[in-house]
Order: sequence, then structure tokens, then C-alpha cells
Amino acid sequence: MTHEEIPSALIWLALAVPGLPLISSLVCFLISKKFNWTIPLLSSILLIAATACSTILFFQLHNQSVIQSWPWLAIQNKIIHAGFLLDSISLSMSLAVAWVSMLVHFFSIGYMAEDRAPDRYFGMLGFFTFAMLGLVMSSNLLITFFFWELVGFSSYRLIGHWYEKPAAANASTKAFLINRIGDLGFLIALMILWNWFGHLDINNFNFSAVPTEILTAAGLCIFIAVIGKSAQFPLLHWLPDAMEGPTPVSALIHAATMVAAGVFLLVRISPLFTESALLVISGIGAFTAVIGAVGALFQYDIKKILAYSTISQLGFMVMAIGAGAAQGGYLHLLHHAFFKAGLFLGAGAIIHALHQATHHSKNNYDVQDIRNMGGLRKKLPVTFITFLIFGAALAGLPFTSGFISKEIILSQMSLWAGTDVSGKWVIMIAAWAVTFLTPIYIFKLIWFVFFKESKQETELQDIPVIMKMPLIILSILSLALLLPTFDFHFFSTVNVILNYFPEASISITIISLAVISFALIFSYLHYRKSTPGKLSSFLSPQYYLDIVSDKAVFLLSILYTITNWIDKHIIDQIIHLFTYLQVTIAHLAGWTDRVFIDGAVNGAAYSAKGIGAVARIMINGKIQSYLLWAMAALLIFILWILY
Repeated sequence: MTHEEIPSALIWLALAVPGLPLISSLVCFLISKKFNWTIPLLSSILLIAATACSTILFFQLHNQSVIQSWPWLAIQNKIIHAGFLLDSISLSMSLAVAWVSMLVHFFSIGYMAEDRAPDRYFGMLGFFTFAMLGLVMSSNLLITFFFWELVGFSSYRLIGHWYEKPAAANASTKAFLINRIGDLGFLIALMILWNWFGHLDINNFNFSAVPTEILTAAGLCIFIAVIGKSAQFPLLHWLPDAMEGPTPVSALIHAATMVAAGVFLLVRISPLFTESALLVISGIGAFTAVIGAVGALFQYDIKKILAYSTISQLGFMVMAIGAGAAQGGYLHLLHHAFFKAGLFLGAGAIIHALHQATHHSKNNYDVQDIRNMGGLRKKLPVTFITFLIFGAALAGLPFTSGFISKEIILSQMSLWAGTDVSGKWVIMIAAWAVTFLTPIYIFKLIWFVFFKESKQETELQDIPVIMKMPLIILSILSLALLLPTFDFHFFSTVNVILNYFPEASISITIISLAVISFALIFSYLHYRKSTPGKLSSFLSPQYYLDIVSDKAVFLLSILYTITNWIDKHIIDQIIHLFTYLQVTIAHLAGWTDRVFIDGAVNGAAYSAKGIGAVARIMINGKIQSYLLWAMAALLIFILWILY
């Protein structure tokens, strides 16, 4: 698809999409403390406007690919441009980001009603949205990296919003530092691409002119950044700890911003990746997807179950992109944004209701542990119904958005794996393992929260309407029968299955439904009479990686101590020795210059001066002096002859 100049009438509309959340952030930070009560309303209204602009832009340009850029920075004779690249990928992703962020803002009005710093919370929420929208719409990889870093900074501030809690402060720092490790790969990739192309414009790369090994190196460096941002193995253990932040923040991070940025980047520059790089990507994605699902299976904290679920689903998308199913992987990213945001907001509604109940009673317990819940389907009916829909979409049940994208992935991957036994089959088996494990852990969560008999005698009040509305909207989006495929022609679910899937997909779909059905039956038989167990640290990937990280930090601290001692006592001493030696040589050279060289020069000058003085005495223009010197010379001559 050729790139066209963006119509002038749409430039301001495109600027408004990330601009309005930025204005929202500035308003929140600049408004007087006296009017703090207006912050949630003002920020939400501005997000409605941004979402409206994004929606209009999508329907105006969804079948086009347009670009608008301006010169930004000159380096020697090369110019870096900043601007928009608006195509089906960026338009659909910006639409998902704007909608999810708007609904999170509205949900936060109720959830954060008693928070002491609404300016800081809503200000960073708007800034987070601005950063992600800028990343999605950017036409230049350097500008993408700029917004990439702003996304990381925003998540750091929001995860640590309740910084007075040590766990929240530590979690935000952990997320920030681990992401910096991955971002180093992004920087190296930018340097490689700049060295080869002399520019970083996404739409002007000609990868066919670059040696394969260079492309592989650049692609793997980019993937290192994706590993950090999208919580892939081995940099996944920051994401469960990020649950220390407010739950609406978790919904935004896990659905449409932070972790989605990595998968989006893979799709955005997919032509960069060689077969070797794609094989590494699919392998790491498959491993991450499986251990994420296993981690969710053995968790009992409602938010950590969903956190590990996000790790697993992101791994599923990364695996799909690496295995040649980029269309399904990207579509799953869009669908996942809505139903995972709904799951986190639903979890937030449950936590909010239980927290309010325990606050007004003497019955205190962990309101995030699903073992302390049960029977909430009658007390929180809207949350229950919407949560069922979100869970069904996550499990990939028919008539949900998750079903469509999951089946496209499995179908495309089956063609990629082929019929001959190879290493690709291992990745395909991992995809089926995730398909089996996902319904089990989401069934466990729903069963313990809504169906199992409650052990707590707590009177609950239902959540306010302002918190129900986002859940209802997200559930509708998770059930939508009109969904875009990768090329964004609109089909119904039935048409997608019949017309878009390859011929082999009908059998894949039948097998998939059988696997999901077996998983649900197994879950029901297992959990209806089971006693909640303890968390297995062996089967929890986070704990293992935390231990590895702690050991690595310990070893690095020892290495730091050793290198610091070597620096101070050996390297510094050697430098000082050379410095003192140079000073000594300089003093010696100065003395030699003064005594010998200057002495010889001065002696010659004094000798010449003395000879000149004697000559002046002898040759003074007086006849009597000449006679005297002549007689003296004659006398000396006579004495010389005589003796």
C-alpha cells in the first residue's frame, strides 16, 4: 500500500488524539488543590474527546495509509523527521488505547474516590495515554523510542502511586530497572539501522539491501526491548509485582499500553525480522506462554492470576508473530485489550466492594485472595455477568472476540508447523498447552469468586454506576460479532470462520473446541470439591526468577566491590605513579634547561659582551691609546724573542 500525504483537514484531528490526553495531564497537575474535586471529571471529558477524535480518524482513514512528517533534528547532512504514520495497524491500536483509557478514567472516578492525590493519579493516567498514543502513531523509530521511554516512566509513576507502601515503591523501581535492561537492546538496534540506512523512518526502510546477519542482529536487539516491555522470559517477573499499583492502572498496563507496546512494535516493523530471529521469537514466546499459564494456575491472588494470564497471552501473541501468524497475533492483541481490561476492572470492582465491606466491619481479611471470596454472583450481579463474558473471551469460547483471534492463530500456526515432524511441532504443542490451561485457571478464578460458598460473613454493597458502565461497554466489545480482520474488512464471526480461515482451520477449530470443553469439564470436576492449596513456589515462575535476580544482584555487588577496590588501589595508584613520574621528569627537564642550556647560552653571551668591552677599550679613536697598545705589543714581542 502506498503512503499518501495526510489531508490537511485531518492533521489537527491526528494531533488531537495524543494531544488531548497531554492537555488532560497538564490540567490535572496545574489545577489548584482547592478544585481537586473537578480533576476526575475534567480528565474524563478530555479523554472522551480524544476517543471521539480517534474513532473519527479510524473511520476516515481505515482503508488508507497516510503519512505526515516534519523535519525535527539535523545531524550533519541527515535529517530526522517527526510525524504520523496512520495505517490500519496504528489506527486500530490507537482506537483500542483511547477506548480502554477512557473507560479506565471513568472507572477510576469511583475506584479512586477517596484517594488523597487525584491530581497525581489522573495526571499520570493522562500522560500514560499520551505516551502510548504517541508511540503507536509515530512514523520514526527514534520518536517511537522517545515515547517508549515515556511509557516506561509513566508506568513507574503509576505503579508506585501509593509510594508510602514499601511494596509499591519496590515494585515500581523493579519495573523501571528491568525495562531499562531491555531498552538497551532498542538503542543498539537504532544505531545499527541508522548506520545502514542513514535514517529511521519506518516507511522508508529497504531491508532487502541489508545483509541477513545484520538484520538478524537488529531484529534480536529489538526483541530484547520487547522482552522487557512485554514481560517475556526471562524479564517477566516485574509484571506480577506491578499489581501493587491501583487496579485501574493494572487494567491499563495489561490491556492497551505498557505491555501491548512490545507486541505492537513487533508487528509494526515485522519485515525487519529474518527467519532466524523469528524462530528465536517464537521459541521464547512459546515458553513464556506456557510458564505464564502455569503460574496463573497456582496463584490465589486475584490480580496476580490475571497478571500471569497477561504474561501467558502476551507470550501467545509473540509466539504467533514468530511462527508466521502475525495477523492473528495482532488481532488477538486488539481483542485482548478489551477483555483483559474488563477482567482487571472486574477484579477492581470486587476488591473495591470487599474493601468497603471490611472497612465498615471488624472482619478484616485479604480482599484479593480468592480463597476468602465466594458467592458474589448474587451480591455483584453486573460484575458477575460481565466477568463471565470476559472470562469466556479469554478462554476462547465461541461468540467472543477471543475465539476468533485464537482460532486464526492456531490455524495459521498449523500451516506453519506443517505435517512433517520438526522443531516447529514443539512450539505448536505449546500453543495447544496454553489453549488447554487458560480455561482451567480462569474457571478456577470465577468458581472461587462467584460460585463457591463464602467463608466470610460480610454485607456487601454493589459498586456505583460509574464503575458498572465501563464493565458493560467492555463486555459488549468482547462479544461483538462485527470485528475487523488484519486487513480491516468487516466480517461477521461466521464469515470470518468460513471465508478467512484456511481450509484446514475447520478441523483445527473442532479440535480447539474439544480441548476447551475437556478443560472446562476437568476444572469443574476438580474445583467443585477441592480444598484450596498453598502457592507452589516451584511452579511460580516469578519466584524462581526473583531468586535468580537476587543472586545476580548479589554477584554484581561482589563484582562491584572487587572492581571498586581495583580501581582505587591499583588503577588509581598506577595513574598517580605515572602522574608523579611525569611531574618529576618535568622538574628535571626544567632544571637541566635552566642550568645547562640556559647557562651555556648565557655564558656565550657574557663572553661576547666581555670581548666587546675589551675591544671598545682598545679601539677608542685616540692616537695616544693606539701608540700605547703598539708599544705594549712590541714589548711583548721582544720578551717572547728573548725568552
